[in-house]
Amino acid sequence: MAENSHFMGQDGFVWFVGVVEDRNDPSALGRVRVRCLGYHTENITELPTTDLPWAHVMHPVTDPCMHGMGNTPSFLVEGSWVVGFFRDPEKQQLVIMGSLPGVPENEADPAEGFNDPRGKNAIQEAYKGDPRYGPYPVDGEEYFMESGHEIGESDTNRLAQGKTSETHESLKARRNGVWPNIPIATQPYLKAVSDEAIDELAQQSNGQHPTWDEPDSKGHSKDAEPYTSGQYPYNHVFESESGHIREIDDSPGAQRLFTQHCKGTFEEIHPDSTKVVKVIGNNYEIIAGFSNVFIKGDVNLTYGGNVRQLVVGDYILEVGGNYTQKIHKNLRTRVGAGEAGGNLEEEINGNHAFHIKGYVRGNIGPLETAAAPGEGDVDINIVGNETHIIGKNLTLHAQTDTLISTGNDMMLTATTNMNAVTTSGIMSVKSGDKIDIRSKTSMLLNPETTLTETVGTNAVRTVGGTLTDTITGVAGIKYTADATFQYVNAFKEKIDGDHYIDKEGGKVDHTHPVAPSRTAGTDAVDDL
Repeated sequence: MAENSHFMGQDGFVWFVGVVEDRNDPSALGRVRVRCLGYHTENITELPTTDLPWAHVMHPVTDPCMHGMGNTPSFLVEGSWVVGFFRDPEKQQLVIMGSLPGVPENEADPAEGFNDPRGKNAIQEAYKGDPRYGPYPVDGEEYFMESGHEIGESDTNRLAQGKTSETHESLKARRNGVWPNIPIATQPYLKAVSDEAIDELAQQSNGQHPTWDEPDSKGHSKDAEPYTSGQYPYNHVFESESGHIREIDDSPGAQRLFTQHCKGTFEEIHPDSTKVVKVIGNNYEIIAGFSNVFIKGDVNLTYGGNVRQLVVGDYILEVGGNYTQKIHKNLRTRVGAGEAGGNLEEEINGNHAFHIKGYVRGNIGPLETAAAPGEGDVDINIVGNETHIIGKNLTLHAQTDTLISTGNDMMLTATTNMNAVTTSGIMSVKSGDKIDIRSKTSMLLNPETTLTETVGTNAVRTVGGTLTDTITGVAGIKYTADATFQYVNAFKEKIDGDHYIDKEGGKVDHTHPVAPSRTAGTDAVDDL
């Protein structure tokens, strides 16, 4: 057994209490330099920090400490009080079993041992300069201390001490940074189309959008009574040097989970299971597989800036209720933006109503190239009635033919004038039965050349007033059947030139042999 007399544990157990003065392990094993009470002098001139032995840090069984696994390196800082034991009789191989919290009474003095040797006032050459964090313990704001801890205060994090947590700088910042009155979308009121969609904005007495507020940190205000969250010893707090914080709060009736970045981004689950996520900077989320989201209640989305959505595949939106859009400026839609083009197809099983305050402009067919067969066509089938009420002018222009066809009656009505004009060609009007042309006052037929009338059967002309025919050229009238002229009143004929009457030979003269009654012999001569 003599050969084992100096084996660890065989020659007694010697433990120590000391202060960490250096953690910059050149081997990156998480070792620290420790000045041990009763074994090392506090005189840093006689025993500088660089001559202290390196101590291994014992990790818990939940930490494998191998092959990069576990929580590495150890989280001890300059100024930490630790307890451990010596592995060798020469007391050069130290193992730290744990750290000791307390109530620091003085700031770190880099001129003496058992202190954090770093800082602006460091007297050891290797530790001069302004460290990133510390020196520990520190009093005041000379160095970064997110927690706000002071000399004479327990080393237990303020966040683990009930209402004292409200003095923690990170919690104070969260309270001061709460975002209130975040507006939510409202429905439009389509006064010219429908009364069903009511503008929620009009129901607000202050004329503002309905809003929601960021929930209070911890799920309650800082003045809550009773103050149940973060109660000692139930709140388990981890805080890093830069101010990263993790809380596992087991306070009875106020159980919480909390994680925060030192710049303010945090995630918190409140006692009622409400989850709050706040990102102070930019947010990126990348999902390599599928994402499935189910939200049982309502969703309010408010974007303070622009929104862009790119869907590489299909986009399917199914709305069980109403789908409402309220756009304060322009709406631009392009269908078929790809090389292959695309279609817009709509099926409305109800009504379609719209109101346009400004103008409507559009184009159907290609702009840059000639139209292919079918391009530029418009085919609309209307099962019921169609009514257009136009406040001013209506212009229809067709480059080629125009066909208007109706299966029943067609009416064209104008309050003033109506013109039908062709610049060339023929104007044809044909009726399958009768043509009824009426004029409330005068009617003018003015052919610029020849007028031809062809009547298939009979022609009847009834003139309520005077009939005047003026023929500047030769007049020829031919009756191929019997012609009857009846003059109810006097018949007068004035001939300014020669008068000829030709009668076919062999025909009978049926002139009635009745002598006219005359008032004067000069009116006429009786040839009978």
